[in-house]
Amino acid sequence: MPLYEYQCSGCDERFEALQRIGDDGKDLTCPACGKRKPNKVFSTFAAGSAAHGAPQGAAPAAPHSCQSGGFG
Repeated sequence: MPLYEYQCSGCDERFEALQRIGDDGKDLTCPACGKRKPNKVFSTFAAGSAAHGAPQGAAPAAPHSCQSGGFG
């Protein structure tokens, strides 16, 4: 299930909720003030990766044996 971010229209509290895709959040209440029906907000996501874009746990790439450095 995806994690969605909501903001309360009463107290401006931002919080996250695990929901099924397509759920609208009408059944949610603000954890700070208890107001119902918070607004879904756009949020950024974070993705972790190893240096140089290699997946974590992947072996480093072998050096190229040609003189051009592997380009061309």
